[in-house]
Amino acid sequence: MNTKTAIISIEDLTDTAVPELTEAFNSSPGVTEVDFSVERKVAVIEFDPEVTSVDALMQVVLGKGYKVL
Repeated sequence: MNTKTAIISIEDLTDTAVPELTEAFNSSPGVTEVDFSVERKVAVIEFDPEVTSVDALMQVVLGKGYKVL
């Protein structure tokens, strides 16, 4: 499987948001790995581009009530 990496900047990302967003990303089809940098306020997501897209991953963030920068 060829994967791609998306780096999504998330406004006001905190340690308390990470578990909720991790669960949301991991339940999204095509996501293979998720990591966060709260200090840099970003999510780093490995995904299968044949299954999902960066736009769909941004919708996951928005769906949880966070803003994408």
